[in-house]
Amino acid sequence: MAELVAFREDRLGFRFPLAERVLLGRSADCDLILFDRSASRRHAEITKSGDTYFIEDLNSTNGTLVNDLPISEKLPLKPFDCVKIGQEIYVFEPYLEVITGPAPASLILNAVNESQRQILSLPASEAAANVSPAQSAALAELNHALCLSTPDNVARTVIEFLELRLGATSVSILWPGDVGTLGQISYLSYPPDKRLLLSNVPYRSVTEMGQAVLWPHIITELFFNSGNRNIEFSDHPCLLAPLFPGPGGRMGLLYLENSNRVLEHQDLVLLSAMAMLISPFLKNVILQRLVDDGKKVASPEPIANLIGRDHQVKVIFSTASHLAQGDKPIFITGEIGTGKGSLAKHIHQQSPKRNGRFVEVTLSGLSQAQIELMLFGQDSGDDDAVGLLNLANNGTLFLRHVENLPLSTQRSVLMAIEEGLIYAMDSRHSRLVSIRFIASSQSNLQAMVENGTFREDLFARLTGINLALPPLRETRNDIESLATHYCSREAKFLGLPFHGLDQSVVECLRAYPWPGNIRELKTECQAMAGFSRDGHVVMDCLPVHIRLAPDVFNHGDNVTGDTLLGEAERCYIMKSLSVCNGDTEAAAALLGLNPEVMIRKTRVYGVDPMDFQGRYEGPTLSRIPGQTNLPDDVD
Repeated sequence: MAELVAFREDRLGFRFPLAERVLLGRSADCDLILFDRSASRRHAEITKSGDTYFIEDLNSTNGTLVNDLPISEKLPLKPFDCVKIGQEIYVFEPYLEVITGPAPASLILNAVNESQRQILSLPASEAAANVSPAQSAALAELNHALCLSTPDNVARTVIEFLELRLGATSVSILWPGDVGTLGQISYLSYPPDKRLLLSNVPYRSVTEMGQAVLWPHIITELFFNSGNRNIEFSDHPCLLAPLFPGPGGRMGLLYLENSNRVLEHQDLVLLSAMAMLISPFLKNVILQRLVDDGKKVASPEPIANLIGRDHQVKVIFSTASHLAQGDKPIFITGEIGTGKGSLAKHIHQQSPKRNGRFVEVTLSGLSQAQIELMLFGQDSGDDDAVGLLNLANNGTLFLRHVENLPLSTQRSVLMAIEEGLIYAMDSRHSRLVSIRFIASSQSNLQAMVENGTFREDLFARLTGINLALPPLRETRNDIESLATHYCSREAKFLGLPFHGLDQSVVECLRAYPWPGNIRELKTECQAMAGFSRDGHVVMDCLPVHIRLAPDVFNHGDNVTGDTLLGEAERCYIMKSLSVCNGDTEAAAALLGLNPEVMIRKTRVYGVDPMDFQGRYEGPTLSRIPGQTNLPDDVD
């Protein structure tokens, strides 16, 4: 299948396979979304006829260039043709492999016409076995220096040795990426801005066959012009040696140039032996930091939303489990406190990325600079400046309040979603990441798209799959199980016993509207557990605003003194029944009421004494403290 390869610096490495028809533009429904603002919403189209691909401009505002010439009609594409739209540059079938990483991207060129008459190639183990006594002593010094080096200094130690012993003016290290994902990552480049340009033949000889290679010349430049690929060479030879073993037994590559003298056979022997020596040190540093960083996570605690039995919530989480198997972004909606974070964690735990990190970030209340630094980090060499997208690599990133993303950062997030490429602040070097994006918002993103404060293409990508969580007031049957869970957990944390919730407490909790949803319930349960009586949560453990919750909230704005008194009376009846284990006569005596009046009041307020039997095991009370007798009649 033919491909377009992005060749602009900030998108280098992105490959787009061409189908029978591909639409290019800024619109969210385009197949290849363009980031350049000068591109039209539907800018150009590539179609296939037979074995040939054709490109056509769709009456765009600023036109489409092929090999720097504007096109006015459908034009066939040939290998190495450059398609330019605004500042976006794509090369058609360039026979190019791009290896990204923390170092500048390395370019592996296929179908390069170059002489191999001066090539020297031999198995790396054989080359390493032929080191001279002087070289052996130097290698022993290197090994000692590496053993004393911190992980941060390993690369510097390697470069200093290569400069001293082989006169290195350029060094590159490629290392095998994750099994099943990247073939290689570009780990180190010296000088820091040096890009490795290498033909496919020596690259495969080293990484697939384990050969140490003395190659007769260096590729110094690669550019595409007028439908041609232009490669410039230098007669200086270069050295390549395998680094192993990497993940799955695969090999990396150590590359060296010396522009001041001609490299020879003995140099290749020393480099091969050195590559074998430094491989274990590099493996520890690279794999731990760049591949395995943060992959192991602790066993997750139970997700509160899954404790209840509400059918609506169960369907949402079941759907989420199914969607988790894919890799598309998911958008979660719901009121504050409904459990969007729990649902995001559930998706992560059910996904193929479950062994990676779950990273959650709230974007509200932060400045534009703070958001960009937090997400993408800074190219400073400081571990503290590593961005959250780096930490979430091979895992999940949950963006809360995504409406706070600045427009400039929205573009970078879209690139991370679309192409898996991220750039740290103040860096020209990309890194390839694989992240599952989940987002939530408390604002109307569609309205923000319409007024130009949120990108339409990012909106389309984030909200393609939408899961809506209901408020707690719509799932009241789950309140008892949720409250029991939170009270039990808090009591265990405090070292207190917990024997359950009194039925009157349950009824009050169900009647309260919970404007803060599950988050508010959790907070209240923490206080209730602390005030429980010998492990029993009774009415006295509840705050006043929840005790007065039943029925009062059903009156809307028409709350009067009579309704408040009636509600207080209902609460005390429930409390007395709870203390008396459902015995209406004992409860009536506790309240100073006639038993017949007590029975009539329970009927008026819809309170069933049977619900309170066997609930209370606390101390016996002769009268509720501070409470006078209730009136005999209810208006």
